[in-house]
Order: sequence, then C-alpha cells, then structure tokens
Amino acid sequence: MRLDFEDADVIQLEGRQLTPSKAVAEDGSHLRTIAREAVADIEEKFADRLEINRDLSRSLVSFQANKSEPFYRWFKYREGFSKPLIEYFIEHSNVSGTANVLDPFAGTGATCFVANERGLAATAIELLPVGSNFIRLRQAIFGVEPAEISAWMHEIIEDRPWERTNGRISFSHLRITQDAFGPETDDALARYRFWVSKQPQPKKQFCDFLSYSILEEISYTRKDGQYLRWDYRSPRSKVRGKFDKGKIYTFDEAIISKAQSILYDLSKGSDDLLSKLNPSQAVSNITLFEGSNFEALEKIESASVDLVVTSPPYCNRYDYTRTYALELAYLGCSEEEIRRLRQALLSCTVENRPKDLQGVVSDSAIGKGVAAFEANDAIQASIRFLEGEAAAGALNNTGIVKMVRGYFTEMAIHIAQLARVMKPGGRIYLVNDNVRYNGLDLPVDCILSAFAEELGFRCEKIWILPMGKGNSSQQMKLHGRSELRKCVYIWERLPS
Repeated sequence: MRLDFEDADVIQLEGRQLTPSKAVAEDGSHLRTIAREAVADIEEKFADRLEINRDLSRSLVSFQANKSEPFYRWFKYREGFSKPLIEYFIEHSNVSGTANVLDPFAGTGATCFVANERGLAATAIELLPVGSNFIRLRQAIFGVEPAEISAWMHEIIEDRPWERTNGRISFSHLRITQDAFGPETDDALARYRFWVSKQPQPKKQFCDFLSYSILEEISYTRKDGQYLRWDYRSPRSKVRGKFDKGKIYTFDEAIISKAQSILYDLSKGSDDLLSKLNPSQAVSNITLFEGSNFEALEKIESASVDLVVTSPPYCNRYDYTRTYALELAYLGCSEEEIRRLRQALLSCTVENRPKDLQGVVSDSAIGKGVAAFEANDAIQASIRFLEGEAAAGALNNTGIVKMVRGYFTEMAIHIAQLARVMKPGGRIYLVNDNVRYNGLDLPVDCILSAFAEELGFRCEKIWILPMGKGNSSQQMKLHGRSELRKCVYIWERLPS
C-alpha cells in the first residue's frame, strides 16, 4: 500500500485523512512549498511501512493504562508509557530469556522492570532525578517482605506519627515553586519529612517516596505541558486567569490515601505482585546510569543489546525541568542544577543551546549522525522554512529554529550510538509524536526512520495509533486543524 501524494489533495490511509504535505501553500511561500515537497517525498518513501495498528491506543501509549497496575501506579509519571504496552513490544520482538534490554530515556524505569519480571537483564539511562529516584526506590525494596511494607503503611494510616514531632525539615523551594503549598500543608510536610529522617532504611526511603509522590495533589499547581499551571487560590501575585484545579488535598488526606492505595495493592495478595517483592529475588537485574544518555551509551559494550524500548522527549517545547519542578526541588536540586539539567536534556525546548559533544561521544558517532542529518532533505528544507519565518517575524519564538535543528542533530547522533551497541537482528521500538510549526507538519517518524536507515538499521514498520493528536489551538487558528500522527517505529539492526 502506498500513499499517492501526487494525485490527491487529501491522502487516505485506511479511510483516515492525513495532511496533504505536497500541496502548494496558500500564501505562495517559496520556502514553505519546498519544505512541503521535501516532506511529501520522505513520507512517500515510507508510505508502504506506515500502518495503523488497532491494538494501540493513546491510553496504552501513555501512563493512563498504568492506573490499574499495582506498583506501576504508585508514582504518576505522565510521560511514561504503560506496562501493557511494554509487554506487547517484548512479545512482538520474540526476545529470549538471555536478552539484554535497554531504555536510553528510561523515565521511572517501566521498560526495565517489565523486562526483569520476564527474566531479562535491563539497562536504564535517565537524566532527570525525578525518574531515577523511583528506579532506585524500587531497587531498594526489591526483596522486602510485603508484610513489612504493609506494617509501615498501617503506621502512617493509624498513628500519624509526624503529628507528634516538633522537628521539621523545610521544603527548599525553587523560584518556580515558591508558595506552591498553603502554610498548614508546608508545616505538615516539614514535620513528616523530619519523622522520616529518623527511620531506618529501607523504611526511610519508602516513606520519603510517599510524600514525594503526592506533591502535585497537595499544591496549588498542576503539570500542564510546558509549565506548571497555578490555581487561582495560590498566593502568588502573578497568577493569570481563573484556573481551578479542583480539590487541593491536605497533607494528611493525601499521604493517608497514598498509603491506603499501596496497602490495597499489597493486601490483594496477587501472585504477580508478591513475586516482585519476594525476598528470594533480593537484587533486581537492572543497571542504572544516571545522567546524559550520550555519555552513558559510550559506556555500553558494542553489539550487546538485543532490544530497545524507549520514548525520547518530543520536539514539542515541553520543559520537564519546569513541569517536575516540585519533585526536583524536593530532591534538593538547586537553581544552578535545574539550569544544567535543562541544557543536558535532548534539545526539546526553546532554551536549549547547541551541545558540544566532542570528547563525550565518539568521533565516529558524531560524524555519522551529523552526516545523516545534513543529507536529509526533509529536515533541511523544514529548517530553512522556519528560518525564513523567523526572519519575517512570523514565528512566535525564534528559538524554535534552534530547537528543531538541535533535536534532529542530537537524535541522529543518538541513533548512531544505538547502532554501535545493538546486536545484528536486534530491534528498537520507539514511541514519538509528529509536530507542527507554522503550518508545516514535521514527519518526525519518517525523518528519524530515514536517519536510522542511513545508520545501519532497517525500518520494518511505522505503527500509527488509530487516533492521532490535534495541534495547538494557536496553530489551528492560523493554519487550520491537522491531525498529527502518533507512532511507534520498529527498526531492525542490520549486520555491519
């Protein structure tokens, strides 16, 4: 099956409309026309591999499906995908019990823990302490008797021991989190943290995790894409509009509810859950690298990885150091550390500066990645279009040009690194969204798959979710509605 970009104004894929990339722009923009033609060409190249997969859904390819999963739902990580999705990928890949699994953008480590449950060794790479903190917690309690954790939860629910302490460990706010809690909540949280500090390990680590996991519930904030959104009841003087996040829980309400939820999961006594906490499995078979994936991948042995399941940050301007500012502040990150983390992230925000990867990544990976990036007509024409829009004052933030260039350059280098560590025949399952800027749809799926084919992989399929995502309200107002593909790319490593 191929998509006919030449003869149709609307492209059909199993009855669905895809954006007509090759249509001449209504405003006659030469750069826009060239960019759309280049985008159409690369989409045509991969047309026979674009396939709607009706097994997939937005809830499955997100955290939503974890809401009913014991253990996985204990910390709400919005950018993570679900346990059932990872199981689906592992089953589709047909990897054996001796396989090595890698997630270079591990988040809270769901890929690696699911792999472990199936007897597979796994490696997690995660830059943000938000995710690696949860991975370390799960490793710390791997082997703790469920009855012992239940006793900790009963103590919290029934005794509320923090209410009897006079000590406090105050929350060290960042500028972005100042006044996130009401005075009573601030005081209760400080008392609880002091009580936790006096507990033995691993109880200390687990009980500390409980308060860490409820910060959004007890605050005036809600995570909302590129930033923290503030409730109108916040004492911050610059709160705009009348956003109402709904019920803001007291500290006691939220911590007891969290303890009850965990107690419920443990008391259900499912064999599956208990096996994950069995003392006979006292050490999880997961290697964790905390820091840049560029640095960590250089430490992994060549041709040692059988399967990669991952989802990198999207090229969508989301700044995870802002959306997870409360959690980062809780973990003790300073303003300087936040800035360092923001710049170390894969370039996905308008604030990212070009990375100097010389001496960090091998010259070979840099050279191959940059060459693949520079040879790709679709991304080069798209960047020239965005540069033209910026020069004309038509781009709402000129940093978008720098972000797009950085994102695709870094992803090309990252793919070159993956090619080195993957075994021949190994597979990558990569979840990502396409994006749209100033009316130009960027087919991230096809561009990255083209990089992969230049760098030693074969693109088997690009699975498309049955329902894509819409573009922003601002984009729709200026350029019309366009459904953007949300996809899973499947790449196979070819023999060297």
